[in-house]
Amino acid sequence: MNNIAGEEKVIHLQQGKGAKDRRIPVSDTLLHQLRLYWQGLHPIIFLFFKPGEDQPLHQSSLQKAYYKAKEDVGILKTGGIHALRHAFATHQLMAGMPLPELQHILGHKDIRTTVRYTHWLPHYQAMDGAQFDLLKQLEQQ
Repeated sequence: MNNIAGEEKVIHLQQGKGAKDRRIPVSDTLLHQLRLYWQGLHPIIFLFFKPGEDQPLHQSSLQKAYYKAKEDVGILKTGGIHALRHAFATHQLMAGMPLPELQHILGHKDIRTTVRYTHWLPHYQAMDGAQFDLLKQLEQQ
């Protein structure tokens, strides 16, 4: 549980995409939700684990939950869980996150890979410290 730094508002991601370690910014809303989750379950080794076992959730568990959630709300558009990564990147750019910061978060070696996200945002404008909190937006609806 040492991978979440609440004061700094970051998650220390170990061996993420490209086998790289990174520090990922976390919104206040997500930090709050993670604290509630921890208070309810008190995980010790793994934040997300198989009930009754000392094993982390397998990525297929997340994929199954994603597809079930899509089905439950009637989303018919094809696309897997990786679409969430694209949505995250697009929302961060819409909020004005600087490209180099997003490049770091996504683990892209080449900035051109990150720049591809801007083709959906013809009026992209970077702003220092910009970050989009989708969970907060959902709570307000």
